[in-house]
Amino acid sequence: MYDFLADLDEYFCEKYANYDRLCILPGYVMPTMQRSEVRADGRTYAYTLPADTMNLAKQEKKVELLAELKKRMVDITFSFSFKPNGWFRQIANRFRKITPKKTLASLLEKYGVSAQEALEGLSISEEIWTGICKGKFNPTKNLIFSLALVLHFSFEDTELLLAVCDYELDYTLVKDVVIAYLLTSKVYNADMVQAALTEYKVDNLFIKNA
Repeated sequence: MYDFLADLDEYFCEKYANYDRLCILPGYVMPTMQRSEVRADGRTYAYTLPADTMNLAKQEKKVELLAELKKRMVDITFSFSFKPNGWFRQIANRFRKITPKKTLASLLEKYGVSAQEALEGLSISEEIWTGICKGKFNPTKNLIFSLALVLHFSFEDTELLLAVCDYELDYTLVKDVVIAYLLTSKVYNADMVQAALTEYKVDNLFIKNA
């Protein structure tokens, strides 16, 4: 088995974009973002380097910096409840071609999983899950991540469901970077997923026994 955690570390160093948290790490060397050059016409042009110049991957001591960052990680990406769709929204959704309910149903069918089978891998009440499947509630971002890992959704299908529910992957968030790695690398093995979540202190998902 390849050392997927080392691979995850490399991916994280490339993708994590919360520069406010990175630049305060002891030993982080802030790159010079403003540059200038003399071009063929003899003029001096000033330009700013792209933000990803500040990524951990470009730091000489990235291993030590990542280790320090991991010590400071705390997952606060959670929601207290599932916000119900109002009656008018539920009626309007019946006439829309693309809705969270329809997209979720389409993905369950695509992956050959019934709603009941999907529930078996989730730590969520049957009442809430039934409400989500009927369009009474929209899935939270954490639930979408949980579904993707439990049902082996592709990265593209996960992005689709996120977008339909008005979410997107945010690479300034540790959780989003870790989930993106697992999906793009097709890491769905339960033990490996748990190892990744534990390594990066990712919590508040709805994966049963996670």
